[in-house]
Amino acid sequence: MYRQQIKVLDCTIRDGGLMNNHRFDDRFVREIYKAISASGIDYMEIGYKNSRKLFDDKKYGAWKFCDDETICRVTEGIESKTKISVMVDVDRVDVDDVKPKKESPVDMIRVATYVKDVDKAIYLTNHFADKGYETAVNIMAISRALDNELNECLHQLETE
Repeated sequence: MYRQQIKVLDCTIRDGGLMNNHRFDDRFVREIYKAISASGIDYMEIGYKNSRKLFDDKKYGAWKFCDDETICRVTEGIESKTKISVMVDVDRVDVDDVKPKKESPVDMIRVATYVKDVDKAIYLTNHFADKGYETAVNIMAISRALDNELNECLHQLETE
């Protein structure tokens, strides 16, 4: 049943942060990273890379912003083949805050979008790919999209 092309992404910290405003202490995130690494999970989506211009860092914890230094602090010294992923939402990321891949512990950036904003998602995805990151698009609220809109969105993603 193993298929090399299928990758497993754990989003325990990113999704869990929706419940506690991304306020996990470093020790907890480090232990999750150790467990995921030992399990052979391909990617750990450690949080969001949101703009501090839009979100108050006094209201939200570190995993709402995923500064490279914070990620390095919790992953340092842990032997792992697990790649680090972060999520960005269309219109909520400051692209200038994202360093080139060669300066970052992040391997992949997933861009979350609604069907109506697929053009913006494609722009962001290409921008981050040009900086050296693996990229992916996450289409949200897919069940609310009309079939023709979804088909057009998927076609755009495939060709651009």
